[in-house]
Amino acid sequence: MTRTLVTILLGLGLFLAVAFVSGNDLSACVGTAIGGRVINPRIGMALGAAGLVAGVLSQGSAMTQTVNAIFLSSDTLIISEMLFVIVFIFLLAHIVRIPLSLSMSVVGLLVGVATARHLPVQVGFLHMIIVVWLVAPVVALVLALYSVRLLDKISPVHFWRRIAIYKSVIIVFAFLNSYVLGTNTIGLLVAVSGFSYLSIAIGVLGILVGSFFLSSGPIKRVGQDLFSLRYSNALVALIVSTFLVEFATLFSIPLSNTQALSASVLGEGLSYRYKLISIRPYTMIIVGWIAAPLLSFLFGLVL
Repeated sequence: MTRTLVTILLGLGLFLAVAFVSGNDLSACVGTAIGGRVINPRIGMALGAAGLVAGVLSQGSAMTQTVNAIFLSSDTLIISEMLFVIVFIFLLAHIVRIPLSLSMSVVGLLVGVATARHLPVQVGFLHMIIVVWLVAPVVALVLALYSVRLLDKISPVHFWRRIAIYKSVIIVFAFLNSYVLGTNTIGLLVAVSGFSYLSIAIGVLGILVGSFFLSSGPIKRVGQDLFSLRYSNALVALIVSTFLVEFATLFSIPLSNTQALSASVLGEGLSYRYKLISIRPYTMIIVGWIAAPLLSFLFGLVL
């Protein structure tokens, strides 16, 4: 296979992966603002896309440390194959409706390929990633639980003024949550392909296509789900997930913002002692978290 064809495949794989992830995961970032009619869908998409692009450009390079630690190879062909496998896993999960974490899938795939090809892996760094994956949902749950209880104890003096403040802060954190998605998950995808000027440009193009042409369905669905929460609850979930993912990015650790967001929503549900919570959706999410790295690892072994 010629070098030019391999380069085209690498760019196409990166574009598709970024576009699909942007179109799907952007819903968790701006869904509350759109579902709550704080901003209209097109502005929400633009706000989210701006956050994703800003995140990739400013901090996305931090994720190259993750790639270098667990997949020290410059084989362009195998990298392009991995990107197409990522797209396949993402679409498979979407079809069977199992919520897989893209960040976990990428790490599992990288480790699988590195194991099959006997490439060096920084085991200590990999252990740290796994520990963060286990601890982050617990931290998100606890922070959300006690934050909601604290807010509920504060009686609003000016109710409508508080609502206006909530709406303004939701817009800010819709952008910031998109930003950390760009730094972490999208940054990881671009880092896999080398984080060159070309891969960054392809990543930005994928963000724009995914945000404006692939996100409307997920945004409508997730926006309705999050808007069923009160403004304060939705805002707490956004704040907690934003800070956790940004903290992980500072240490170059891939962490799914939807993972932190889901754990936060569960924590908010648990804060109400007399509220009935359906465990089945969260069970499916946990199964997805476990299946994502294991399934991707197996794919990596056979590449």
